[in-house]
Amino acid sequence: MLTSIKIGCEIMEESNNDSNNIVNMSEKIKNYSTKRSMNLFKKAKKLIPTGASSLMRTSSWDPYPIYIKGGKGTRIWDVDGNQYIDFLMAFGPIINGHANDKINGAVKRYLKNGSLFGAPNEYEIKLAKEFKKFVKTQDMVIFALSGSDATFNALRIARAATGKDMVLKFEGHYHGLHDYAAVSVEAPPPVAGLRWFPKSLPYSAGIPSEVMDTVVVASWNDLESLSRILKIRGNEIGAIIMEPIMANSTVITPEDDYLKGVRELADEYNILLIFDEVITGFRVSEGGAQKLYGVTPDLSTWAKALGNGYPISAIAGKKEYMELIGNGVGYGGTYFGNPISLVAAYENLRLLGANDFQAYSHLARITRRLGRGIEEVAETLNENIYVNYETGVLSFVFTDLRKISNYRDSINIDWNKYKVIQGKMLQRGFYYHPDSAERIPPSVAHTEEDVDNFIIALEDSIKEYNREN
Repeated sequence: MLTSIKIGCEIMEESNNDSNNIVNMSEKIKNYSTKRSMNLFKKAKKLIPTGASSLMRTSSWDPYPIYIKGGKGTRIWDVDGNQYIDFLMAFGPIINGHANDKINGAVKRYLKNGSLFGAPNEYEIKLAKEFKKFVKTQDMVIFALSGSDATFNALRIARAATGKDMVLKFEGHYHGLHDYAAVSVEAPPPVAGLRWFPKSLPYSAGIPSEVMDTVVVASWNDLESLSRILKIRGNEIGAIIMEPIMANSTVITPEDDYLKGVRELADEYNILLIFDEVITGFRVSEGGAQKLYGVTPDLSTWAKALGNGYPISAIAGKKEYMELIGNGVGYGGTYFGNPISLVAAYENLRLLGANDFQAYSHLARITRRLGRGIEEVAETLNENIYVNYETGVLSFVFTDLRKISNYRDSINIDWNKYKVIQGKMLQRGFYYHPDSAERIPPSVAHTEEDVDNFIIALEDSIKEYNREN
């Protein structure tokens, strides 16, 4: 039986008098205020479209997002002085905890030399070598700035290598917001077409129809439908890009041998297979999902957990394709491979790789404890909650479905219940995104106590929701 509830920076020990605990909890919730966040958001909207430089920082946060002032380890503080245990971790980059002393220390030491020179840097070589210790399945690596940079350039390499302009992606998979990726990220069933052969739908206004005509969309986790599509369009398609574990439409793991089957189909039709490991890389295992499932793509993209919060991404792949860069394929950016990000990523990987990658055993235990704890809450309260997780990534949703296998399954959930309960969790000192499509990415810094306190707060929040409804 769990024996303590952590709220902000305080621990309230349970007593035998349950009514006293309820009163104390009520006092904590009553004192919770985010007035300064509200006022900042009002000011921001007058100067910045939507109030922030990324839609996901404001989307689903009703009536306003929480403004975070700082953090350390798994704790963050908002501008009103509230403390939270962070289960969003900047959507996944913070794998070694906020304000990690070793990473920040290395960056501070380097900053004495300057920050950017527009020239090659020794740390680029050092990071490439460290990267290869983790990702043994890929021959070469090159660095960029964001996940979108990486997926955009990986698609360009694939088209150049195959001489074919079309690419295939999957419903609900997110590969950034460049035009070739912003297709069928959301796909309302009434207009999305057949399940086995979905329509290509723009995720944003402003995407040229000519671009849309080059992107074919398939339903994920369904080899039969993919095979049928490739029989029709396979000779035109140069790349298949996918998240090896879906993590933007809840967490959806691949069916047994599904990735292997996609690999075989790609080979049959002379298509390059790209794994978008922007989320799964350096998180689900030291070698990403491709190591976890034993399937090697031709190219792969990496970002979030590579830099522990410093902006960096990477493209890795087979030598024959990577060496097209500079031999017909253009590549570059002023901030690509900047020294500050290289130093941070190098120190981050050294921490993750210490003691034969011991960090991943801890991360697996933490994720499993969180997933099983949520399942126990569902059983205790007789709630229909579907939980899916792999090391370092987890989602839970309120749904009658026994299993979620693809995007169209993932939208049959109670979005509003999740959102309301997330608001109650905030009041109890736990921070994660109110959109249930978003993942919860535990970090190496999280402890069993962090997880246990999350579970207690979740059970209390669901009970409160049910009393009110």
